[in-house]
Amino acid sequence: LRHMQPTPADRQRGWVGMFGATDHELVKETIAATYGAIEMIDDAVGRILATIDRLGQTDDTVVVFTSDHGDMMGEHGLMVKGFMPFRGVQQVPLVVVDPARPAGRSSSLAGSIDLASTLLDIADLPSYDGMQGRSLRPVLDDPTTQVREHLLIEDDVPDGLAAVARIPARCRTVVGADGTKYTRHSSGEEQLFDLVADPEEASPLLDRDPVRRTHALEMLADAMAECDDSARGAPVG
Repeated sequence: LRHMQPTPADRQRGWVGMFGATDHELVKETIAATYGAIEMIDDAVGRILATIDRLGQTDDTVVVFTSDHGDMMGEHGLMVKGFMPFRGVQQVPLVVVDPARPAGRSSSLAGSIDLASTLLDIADLPSYDGMQGRSLRPVLDDPTTQVREHLLIEDDVPDGLAAVARIPARCRTVVGADGTKYTRHSSGEEQLFDLVADPEEASPLLDRDPVRRTHALEMLADAMAECDDSARGAPVG
């Protein structure tokens, strides 16, 4: 944060690289351009849905709307996306429209890795051996249901790029169903927040709640163990 917050836009190392919200006029222009991009996406999604309806397939089509990342848009003094484990980048919209189910809203944990399992489950198709992710079908049936106790978020960048950008090469974040959010960087730094009491991630708990940190470390270890790739099969000699 100390390195990136004062960095002006013209010094970012990539055209979508994170930079500091140092120029208020530029921040306003960036947000306005983002609203324009959102309107363009809305129009495009509308054309897709209109085509599905025109083809008479609306009642037989499951629609999923989500994103691979968010943008900071001024939060924590930062703009655009980047290697920062904050909600502005990590928490994205997820809308699943299933004509066989009523509308609802859920705060249950979910990740993009769950989408394949969910769609296969809705279509009553089997998953393949070792498939990661969990089906969100129970949440679609009952928005109060939880299918996850925690969610793992992994960020990796090449070592060379990490050295140039002055960021850690590896970052692991775990979010618990109780709102605990813990991040550990390969460089040793840690972050701990309570997303229920502190949704803006402005009050770090790392030095104030050692018991919760211990619980978060155990949760991270469990989450990393669960995500092992078992699709490789048994070794052959």
